Amino acid sequence: MLHTMALNRLSATADGRSRLYPLLVAFALTAGTILLWVVDLRTASAIPTHPDWMGPPTSAMDFAGCVSGALCVLLVALVARPSAGPLATLAAGIVAPVAVMFVSVLLWPLPKGIFGFPVTMSEAVGMLAILALAAYRCRGWQITVVMVLTFVAVYSDHLREPFDLEPTAALLAVVAGLAPGLYLRWRRAERTADVERVRATERLAIARDLHDVVAHEVTGIVVQTQALRHIAERDPEAVRAALPEIEAAGTRALESMRGMVTRLREPGEAPLAPGPAEGLDALAAPAAPGRPEVAVHVSGPVPDLPPEVGTAVLRIAQESVTNALRYARGATRVSVVVSVLDGEVEVRVQDDGRGSGLPVGGGHGLVGMGERARLLGGELSAGPDGVGQGWTVRGTIPARRGGDGQG
Repeated sequence: MLHTMALNRLSATADGRSRLYPLLVAFALTAGTILLWVVDLRTASAIPTHPDWMGPPTSAMDFAGCVSGALCVLLVALVARPSAGPLATLAAGIVAPVAVMFVSVLLWPLPKGIFGFPVTMSEAVGMLAILALAAYRCRGWQITVVMVLTFVAVYSDHLREPFDLEPTAALLAVVAGLAPGLYLRWRRAERTADVERVRATERLAIARDLHDVVAHEVTGIVVQTQALRHIAERDPEAVRAALPEIEAAGTRALESMRGMVTRLREPGEAPLAPGPAEGLDALAAPAAPGRPEVAVHVSGPVPDLPPEVGTAVLRIAQESVTNALRYARGATRVSVVVSVLDGEVEVRVQDDGRGSGLPVGGGHGLVGMGERARLLGGELSAGPDGVGQGWTVRGTIPARRGGDGQG
C-alpha cells in the first residue's frame, strides 16, 4: 500500500505539472517574444529621428528585421501551445530560420554604414525558443535539422553587418537554445523512470502477496477440503467443525484479492471475453438450501453482439447475480433478463430479498459495472424497488460497436 501511495503521489504530481507547466511556458514565450518585437519596432521607427545616425541610410528596409521577427513571434505562439506536436515544431524550426536568412540575403547588397542591420531581438529569441521546443519534443534527426538551420540563420548576421566571419557567437546561440529543451526532456524522462520504478516495485509486492497470502490460504482450503472428502461419511461432526475455518480462510483470501484489485484498477479497463450467450446461460441455477433460484431469460440476437458489448452485458449480469447471492437476505429468486431490441441491449437483474443490496465489503462491483456501461455509451442504475423489497440493477448499452452506430 505504501508503494501505491507513492505511485499515486508521483502520478498526481506528474499530471499536475504536465498540465500547468506547458501553459505557463507557452504564455511566457509568447508574451516575451511579443514584447521584444514591440521594442524592435520602436527602435526601427526611431531611426529617422536619430540626429547622429551612422548606420545604413534610412529606408523601408529598416523594418525588414521586424517583418521576419513578427513571423518568428507568430510561429512561437503557434508551437508553444501544449497541443502542438513534433511535426508542427519541426515545421516552425525550418520556417523561422529560413525567413531570417532570406532577410539577411535581401539586406546583403545594401549600404550598411558603420554597423549595418543587426539581427533583431525578436528574430534571435524566436528562433532559440523554437529550437528549445524542438529539443524537448522532436526526434534526434529533427533536432539536428532545426539546430543546423538556426546556426546558419544566426551566422547570416555577417551578411547584415560588416564584421569578420566568426562562428563562435552562432555556436553559443545554438547551445543556449538547446540547453533548456534538453534539460526539460531529461527531467521528463526522470519523472517517467520514477513512476516506472514505483510500478515495478508495486508489481513485485503484488506477486509476493499472491504467493505469501492468497496462494497460502487457497492451498489450505484445498488441503482441508481433500481431507474432509475422506472423513465426511464416518465423521460428519469433523466436517461441520472444519467449515468455519475454511470459510474464514476463503474470506481472508478474498479480502487480499480485493486489496490487489484496488491497487491494480485503472480507468477505462474493460477486458473482452467471448461467449456472452453461453456465459448468461451458465448463470441459471435451481434453488438450493440457503441459495435462491437464478432464472435467466434472453431475447434477441445476443450471440451477434460486438465482442465488447457482449462482454459488458455478461460481466454486468455476473456481478449483479454475485451481489444478489451475497447480500440479498432471504431472497428466493434472482431474475436475469437480457433483451436486444431496436439497437439497444437492456440488462435487468432483480432479486426479492431484504437489505440494501449494496456490497459491504468494499468491492468494486457497482463501480466496474458502471464503467463498462459508460465506456460503451450506455448507462447503469442500481437501487431498491421499494423499502426492503429487493434490489434491481438495470443497464442499457447501444448494441452497435462503441455506441457510434458502426456495426
